[in-house]
Amino acid sequence: MSSSFKLHLTPHFSSVKDEMGRDTGKDYKFFNKPYGLLHWLENSEETIEDDDIVILLDPDQVFTRPITNDFSNTKHNILVGKTPKTTVEHGSPFAQKYGLGAKWREFDLETITNSSDTPARKVDNKIALQMYPAGPPYLATAKDMLVIARYWADFVPRVHAEYPHLLAEMYAFCIAAAHAELPMQIAISLMVSDSNSGRAEGWSFIENMEKDKLCNPSIMEETVLPSVLHYCQRYMVGEYMFGKRRMPTNIFSCDSPILKVPPRDIVQKYDYFIPPPPPGRKTPQEHKTLSEAKVKRDSFMICALTNLLNEASLFFQKTNCDSDKNSEVVMDLWSGKNVMV
Repeated sequence: MSSSFKLHLTPHFSSVKDEMGRDTGKDYKFFNKPYGLLHWLENSEETIEDDDIVILLDPDQVFTRPITNDFSNTKHNILVGKTPKTTVEHGSPFAQKYGLGAKWREFDLETITNSSDTPARKVDNKIALQMYPAGPPYLATAKDMLVIARYWADFVPRVHAEYPHLLAEMYAFCIAAAHAELPMQIAISLMVSDSNSGRAEGWSFIENMEKDKLCNPSIMEETVLPSVLHYCQRYMVGEYMFGKRRMPTNIFSCDSPILKVPPRDIVQKYDYFIPPPPPGRKTPQEHKTLSEAKVKRDSFMICALTNLLNEASLFFQKTNCDSDKNSEVVMDLWSGKNVMV
């Protein structure tokens, strides 16, 4: 690992505890976000200054370009609001827009915050929709992030107790920021993830690209893209796909082949996808038609993520293995099999 990077290891934080603090035997792995962040902020071996900018990403997000505290370039950044803030600074945290709405306002905020007059209760629906539907990447000064992280870690078990489902920790973040009176400047261009979404993500960067450039391996050096790709969905075009849960667990090993690379003209070739055959079934399912926008979005994600993963896999092989990978065999995520090329 480059000396520019540091690794901070935290305790195991995902255990769900009852109101007496006893382990219930259940896990909610996303507790690791607030507790891990707070553990790093309070125990880092590196000196963290108040003015430092902290960026929190999900582990299934990859960079396409640097993220800084300057969002003033309107060609590169899409921000929510008529007069949006453009700089991450004290009192001005930023985050990507997610489809959370204002649901967190329906929670028992007084119990969650242990405060009968929590500032979170004073946030009206309009402001909640504009400033708090926040998700990773989260950006704030270290000073502000520590304030949010302490509330976040305090509130999240009570949010989960009331709402023991996916997104509990994200709702807890919204409540923590509102309780801390640190409204977020919401950005649309920080991420793409759900290729079925409307204007809540930075898909306009992809849709405005020429079709023959979408699968160019050098696209990240040549084109302004959303800051991160969040691969928490499945992307399918023709008989090509990318899905993190279909990824072999030994992808970073000396014996694992690289992923099958889609054709450069995948956008022009297909206006449909074929769902991969279920386990034990050899016959592919029927063709399902895709809109032009959906073809461009999914093709981009398949190509970009495949190229990034193959680059990482080859780097691992170069630095850790005695021989080159077998270039005659590739891993086809659609079929779940290794195939000859």
